[in-house]
Amino acid sequence: MHYYFPGMAVGVILIQSAIIAPTLFKLLTKEEFSVVIRSLWPKFFIFLGVIGIGSLVTLLMHNDPSIIQYIIAGSTIIFSFTCYVIIPATNRATDQKNEKMFKILHKTSVYLTILMLISNIGFLFT
Repeated sequence: MHYYFPGMAVGVILIQSAIIAPTLFKLLTKEEFSVVIRSLWPKFFIFLGVIGIGSLVTLLMHNDPSIIQYIIAGSTIIFSFTCYVIIPATNRATDQKNEKMFKILHKTSVYLTILMLISNIGFLFT
């Protein structure tokens, strides 16, 4: 059971990042995309945080989880929370046309999401 949540995190990240966001970007105008994505991304990061909590709880009930598994579950919670918290600043930077700040915040979010993806894939090998 403790492999379910990391697998779920991987699936959610791949679907959101590789299918949903690019499809919306292609089909919607820039203004429509902005409205939809500003509604979608907070839910995405909250959901990943809940998955991380589920993973951590499952590990606590398991006989012999490794410290690496705890680190992966904990980092999923922390990284998703961090991404969620920087969303308003990212939106503000976009609205104020502050490209430098937007790039920093957006890259932070992207890199943390990639780390969540890789670490949750790696969970299978721990």
